[in-house]
Amino acid sequence: MDLRKSLDKGVKIGLGTDISGGYSASVQAAIRDGVGASKTLGMDKSKSYKPVDFKELFRLATLGGSKVLGLDDKIGNFKVGKEFDALLIDLTVTDSPCDIFGDEISEDLLQKFIFLGDDRNIVEVYVKGQQRLQNNNFLC
Repeated sequence: MDLRKSLDKGVKIGLGTDISGGYSASVQAAIRDGVGASKTLGMDKSKSYKPVDFKELFRLATLGGSKVLGLDDKIGNFKVGKEFDALLIDLTVTDSPCDIFGDEISEDLLQKFIFLGDDRNIVEVYVKGQQRLQNNNFLC
């Protein structure tokens, strides 16, 4: 599927995971794989072809999925009144696979987490506003 072509035509698309359709149930891995696939597809396209980048795929994994499901009034971003589903990421934890130099902007930090980060960087998890993980301990 040419994701760029579909997006340019205004097709509603959500990025999700399905272990029968890939190698991992990780949305983070799906974003990484999507970037690689789009760049690979772009090698066979004209010079004007613009591969899908991590920002677009992150949007498809969040708000894109909620729009496809008709739930974008309830979930998909951090607008007031929506359910709060989020990860608190710390790229400076002990043994972090990410190098931080101090001059990165938020976009750079998100990109580092998507491409290099892993579960060691996830310090808190929130589902429907309730904290479910803190310091690698599941909360009831």
